[in-house]
Amino acid sequence: MKTTTRERILEAAKTLAEDNGTIQGVTISLESVAQAAGLTKPGLMYHFPSKEALMLGLVDHAAAHWAQMLSEHTGRPAEELSSFERHRAYVAVATTVEVSRADYWIFSDALYHPTLAQAWRDHLGPWFDVEGLDPTVVSLLTAARFCADGAWMSEATGVFPAADLVPVREHALGLIDTAEQEGTG
Repeated sequence: MKTTTRERILEAAKTLAEDNGTIQGVTISLESVAQAAGLTKPGLMYHFPSKEALMLGLVDHAAAHWAQMLSEHTGRPAEELSSFERHRAYVAVATTVEVSRADYWIFSDALYHPTLAQAWRDHLGPWFDVEGLDPTVVSLLTAARFCADGAWMSEATGVFPAADLVPVREHALGLIDTAEQEGTG
């Protein structure tokens, strides 16, 4: 598959975020991304006219990648799955794929820049939809998702990673099984 210039730019930005090891955190500039992508700054700005446009593109790229991993795991889009199947997919993917420090940084940066959160809501919102479910079921599904979120965070940051994610995954999947029993029982 041929990589477009836009994809090459986004991958270069993600690589910069992944490789940044300074104590000040991740610094992405139009210049640094252009250089990493093998472009001039004007060449990058043809695709992303501002740093904000680049960051929005980067967030959308990362969120779309997570949604794609979930769809590939299930073999179906979110809309064709039950809430229980969607949550199982997220738990499985978040606890088995090689997680990216950059994806986690991109995700957590939405805390400081709320406009960046929209792409995550757009791409992953359908996977976490619990509309119409009993509050007890919702709380169990949310707890399972939080287990997976925590696994992703600890593995991506390297801060207190699990010695073995299998029991964490099994516990989270057990919560989903209980939620499904509650919801259909």
